[in-house]
Amino acid sequence: MNSVFRQGRDRPGPPPPFPPGPVQGRGNPGNPFPATPGATPPPGTAWVGGVLLALILGLPMPGGGQTAVVTGRVVDAETRAPLSGALVRVLPQGLEVLSDDQGRFRIEGVIPGLVAVQASFLGYAPARETDVMARTSRPTFVELALVPAPLEVEGLTVQADLFRPREDAPTSTQRLTEVEIRRTPGAIGDISRTLLSLPGVLSGVDNRNDLLVRGGGPSENAYYLDGIRIPQINHFATQGTAGGALALVNADFIQDVTFFTGGFPARFGDALSSVLLIETRPGNSDQTAGDLTLGASEAGLTLDGPLGRKGDWLFSLRRSYLQFLFQALNLPIRPDYWDAQLSANFEPTPGDRFTLTAIGAIDEFGIVPPDPEDDYAYREVFRSVLRNDQRAFTLGGSWRRLTGRGSVWRARLSYSRTDYRFRDDDENSGLELLRNRSVETDLRLEGEGEASVAPGSRLAAGFEMVRSGIEARVYQRALPGGALPRDIRYASEVAFWKPALWGQVLLHRGPVHATLGLRWEGVSILDEPWSLSPRLALRYSAGQGVDLTFAGGWFHQAPSRLALSVKEDGRRVNAALPQLRNRQVVAGADWRVNPGLRVRLEGFFKDYDRMPVLASDPRINLANLGDDYGFVGAEPLLPLGRGRAKGAELFAQQKLTSSLYFLGAYTLSWSEFSGADGVLRPSAWDRRHALDLTAGYRVGEAWEIGTKLRALSGVAVTPWDLEASARTYPLSGRGVKDWGRVGALRSPAYVRWDVRVERMWFFRRWNAVVYLDLQNVLNRPNVVGWRYTEDPAYPDRLRPIQSVAFLPTFGFSVEF
Repeated sequence: MNSVFRQGRDRPGPPPPFPPGPVQGRGNPGNPFPATPGATPPPGTAWVGGVLLALILGLPMPGGGQTAVVTGRVVDAETRAPLSGALVRVLPQGLEVLSDDQGRFRIEGVIPGLVAVQASFLGYAPARETDVMARTSRPTFVELALVPAPLEVEGLTVQADLFRPREDAPTSTQRLTEVEIRRTPGAIGDISRTLLSLPGVLSGVDNRNDLLVRGGGPSENAYYLDGIRIPQINHFATQGTAGGALALVNADFIQDVTFFTGGFPARFGDALSSVLLIETRPGNSDQTAGDLTLGASEAGLTLDGPLGRKGDWLFSLRRSYLQFLFQALNLPIRPDYWDAQLSANFEPTPGDRFTLTAIGAIDEFGIVPPDPEDDYAYREVFRSVLRNDQRAFTLGGSWRRLTGRGSVWRARLSYSRTDYRFRDDDENSGLELLRNRSVETDLRLEGEGEASVAPGSRLAAGFEMVRSGIEARVYQRALPGGALPRDIRYASEVAFWKPALWGQVLLHRGPVHATLGLRWEGVSILDEPWSLSPRLALRYSAGQGVDLTFAGGWFHQAPSRLALSVKEDGRRVNAALPQLRNRQVVAGADWRVNPGLRVRLEGFFKDYDRMPVLASDPRINLANLGDDYGFVGAEPLLPLGRGRAKGAELFAQQKLTSSLYFLGAYTLSWSEFSGADGVLRPSAWDRRHALDLTAGYRVGEAWEIGTKLRALSGVAVTPWDLEASARTYPLSGRGVKDWGRVGALRSPAYVRWDVRVERMWFFRRWNAVVYLDLQNVLNRPNVVGWRYTEDPAYPDRLRPIQSVAFLPTFGFSVEF
């Protein structure tokens, strides 16, 4: 953890489209996206954009005659084997075909717009996908996974279950489609922001994409893209955690996502709170197609097409235009980023599939010195932010083989590299305050297999072998009023192994479904390298659409590579850290009221131990940090912290089976962590109440109107040490938290209402969509914290930090 962070990490936050937020806890020495309360685009920009948008939305739908194509595959949900002869229907039109010997189907003549696709097969429960967007620009791909079920009784109609539970994770699991991600008001197509509509999921502040799941910190999550583990899913990521500014994963690539908020199965490790699985859609198998998009913060081009007769490819390139917006708003920061993504599939035989996955980003952060006429706030932003440039990529390949006996074998090989470049200097003297040039790498080999071993029993097992490394050159100056007794300066090159073995068995006996798993994993550089994680999940089908569920187990996570790189006098000082650990219990009930409506109630309890605290200030638990830009963990640490999170969640979801969809989530929770004294105190993510209501209505095939209301109780805030801040501020432009009063204050309640309007047009062989997204329609000044300032306008030295003001944005996409 950066000691300069401890000496003060608050700074003004960004204007739109990064909604500003509080800077809580002890964080990093420079928020690159400072909050400018009430910041709005330059005069005339909103007016011109509004007139242009009104003209576009008023364009009539072209005449009839346009049709779309829906393609896909029908497979066994357990074995992934193709199902030949399944009946596939497009609803409500009633078009139907039978799947071929490879489970594939193609339905032409579909009326463009949102449709549902259903598959049925003898001996299986029917499956249905709603929210399938049939486009005129290219075929729409749908995979329908059918679960084995008893034979139907003559005359009895079995309806498709839209909320089919995952067999190995019956609790705390949610699946979202590409359409559901795009349509969420206020999320601007960002996966992390979309997940905030789900129970138990919070974000630290509006200007960041931190995922805070059931009281855990942003470093406790794992991310997978087409089965390949990726270190982060955001631009301008915080080193040592995974939060950042905006989504790195392009929404145009997404087929669907699966999100585990707890109790996840043994095949997933090195995470304490959640696992996010992102599956990309296949490319166009007919011809080359494209998608030109202008979003809230970037412009992008996506291309896809066939790869011979047995494959497909998908590629995108995006460039931000935030630097131009921030220049127009006369802010000293100029964030600029590129990202690219590639996916390719090749199926040489009916049972083999090879997939290539690549994703990368270039993040550059410019800072413009103030002019003499610039105000105090401008100068404060300039003084407090740090240079934050990053280069990151992941390249991976996977092979999947299906056998005729219902077995599935998978192998994956991937390489990830992230280059972090942080720097901070005093404006007046030019004195270097902070420098961090780090390169983190992962070379990962994984293999797994699963097979049915008896009726109602399925066995899965796998291994992981990861070679992790970091080259770090770190300098942190000890400042007056700060906690560091002396400067931290080290250069380190570390490499170590992270092996893992796991196995699980799935049992189905009547109404009882059970999953028993065991995971063994190690971190070779640690003095105590090994950990064992038993896990259990149960689902009891009580009838009438009601399931009772339970999950529990042990979960471990390695200390960050940055923490393991720290040296003092040439000696690594954090090798005595054990793997971080928590024990989880989740229990609940799931009621599928009808095929399209689900209500779920769950309670959870998480007990943490062996959590790192700062050796220089043992009051500070590392779990309380990482909700700001910069880095976390670059100093000596001790495994003396504890933690506890508990709560209850109520969730209701109505799928779009006709014209209306709805998601409602309420979470009651407590999140507490301790320093070395063992006394639990409210963490930097402790909010007692969270209510999210999201709804939308389809008007014909062209229009959709959505709305989202978010109401949160105040978050725990650590107050400022005014005396220490007064000594640090002249040099760093930042204050110092009073770590003897962790979580002693609460921010006011937070209420935000977002609205989204979307219009689609379907033309012959191309289509277009335009949206208007209105954030904080009520223009409510949500105060999310306070920062230390010496601006004469604030005699108490506390400047309120407000969240995003009313912010209209619009974007469009043309698919061809």
